[in-house]
Amino acid sequence: MNPEITARQATQADIPFLAWCNVQATSPAPEFCYWDPLLAHTKTSSIAFMEAVFQTNALAWGQVEEFFILEQAGKPIAGASAFTMSNTDYRPLQLECLPAIAQHLSWNQSATVAFQEAYEQVWHDPLDPSLAPHTSWIIECVAVIPEARGRGMTRKLFQALFAEGQKRGHTHVGISVTTGNQAAQRAYEAIGFQLYLQYGAEYFDHAFPGTTKYRMRLKTQGDDQ
Repeated sequence: MNPEITARQATQADIPFLAWCNVQATSPAPEFCYWDPLLAHTKTSSIAFMEAVFQTNALAWGQVEEFFILEQAGKPIAGASAFTMSNTDYRPLQLECLPAIAQHLSWNQSATVAFQEAYEQVWHDPLDPSLAPHTSWIIECVAVIPEARGRGMTRKLFQALFAEGQKRGHTHVGISVTTGNQAAQRAYEAIGFQLYLQYGAEYFDHAFPGTTKYRMRLKTQGDDQ
């Protein structure tokens, strides 16, 4: 009999796994992560960078305590964040934490400036409509280890995230998918997410394939009566 699969909130001890989740979720193609070109002048891997981001509480799209993890026999097999996005900056990092990240990674001033310039070139508008939250409860950084895929882990993980959202009084939950990630789109649609909004490649001057935003209503107590 297979060991039971359980869900729990993440802790500081999970940071290596959370960094892996973020890198997986931001890697639309094999051997390529969105963070890679931003880190080109720092000689830092995306995994090492994300571990430093979590160590310094710099991720705006879910800090450690905002992640839920599925585990089996004590091993994390899936993870995702669920959070309320800032209304002053929709971008993924809290840039005021960059000095702490740089110190953690032993970056010099040149590397720090190079990263910030690259970051702000990609995400120059802190209130870019394509990043704007489409509901008060947002899911990001969804990832499942390869050997656990195709076994309904995303659905199990989302059940824990939905329950947390309901407990906090949210009525809807939203998620965004990079255009072309058909596996993720199929999985989210099967769970019950519905198309909310799309931004095509033309919006990004074809520097990015586009974004599809989904939303679904969370059940309330009265829905089951």
